[in-house]
Amino acid sequence: MKKVLLIARAKTERTLELADIFAGNVRQLLEDDLIVENCEISELFFELDSESIAIYHPKKRFDIRDFDLVIFRHVGSYAVEAHAITAYCEYFNISYTDTYLNRLLPDNKLSSEFASWFGGVRNWPRTFYGPVEEMERRFAELGERAVLKDNFGSKGRLNFVVSSPEQIRSIVEQYSDVFFLLQEFIPNDGDLRVLVMADKPVLAIRRVGDGSSHLNNTSQGGIAEVVPLDQIGEDILAMARRSAEVLRIQVAGVDVMINSQTGVSYLLEVNNGPQISSGSFVEEKTALYADMIRLILRRQTSV
Repeated sequence: MKKVLLIARAKTERTLELADIFAGNVRQLLEDDLIVENCEISELFFELDSESIAIYHPKKRFDIRDFDLVIFRHVGSYAVEAHAITAYCEYFNISYTDTYLNRLLPDNKLSSEFASWFGGVRNWPRTFYGPVEEMERRFAELGERAVLKDNFGSKGRLNFVVSSPEQIRSIVEQYSDVFFLLQEFIPNDGDLRVLVMADKPVLAIRRVGDGSSHLNNTSQGGIAEVVPLDQIGEDILAMARRSAEVLRIQVAGVDVMINSQTGVSYLLEVNNGPQISSGSFVEEKTALYADMIRLILRRQTSV
């Protein structure tokens, strides 16, 4: 039996009711062996880790991959979620419309994680995104602590360590216009920013926090030092290179964290437009930027 999912953006109870009525009308006009389900896009919950990925409805208990066809009626301001859903559909060979929603990768953490996961780069910490009620319910799966971060944030802003479902709720309500990711906390002795230019890792910077918070960003008081690339594991360099390639970012700042207890390396973020003319080691980064320009021009003349 074929199953169809209609996804809409309903801002009010009335528009949600109208979406239900429309789905019912469509259902009556289709064959008896078709199942038509509908939902509001903000009701969906997204999760991934290094081994698995899912988009599901916490209350209706279905996963997107249960359907043969997904139709976006309208998504409003939820283009990020729609993009992740379309990538999910393509990976699992689910038909969907409209395909324009997968045309451009939005600049945010969720889209980067999903796109890189489907591209084979899966070393992400376990991540939850969606209704706060489901984050609260599943918080214990992440351990005693987790990191709640702005999906569109940068430079460590709106990035919190939380130790209870109540803290999650409090922060989400305080910043009601912010879309948050909840991610497992990785014990660490700092992190690495690997600068990738023209598909090649060119610089690695180790960042260590000042002890006042869990953040290692230099913009949040962290201390930075350049690490020779030959001292960085090839697995980390390959992960940085591949993630930039998958996301089609020619100048990328790839943030990597090594679990200090297990030695496992995790991707934290893949940043487009990383600091080149500001921040730490501007002279070194500027020289590498010039090298990249020369390389791109040489590639043009060799074609």
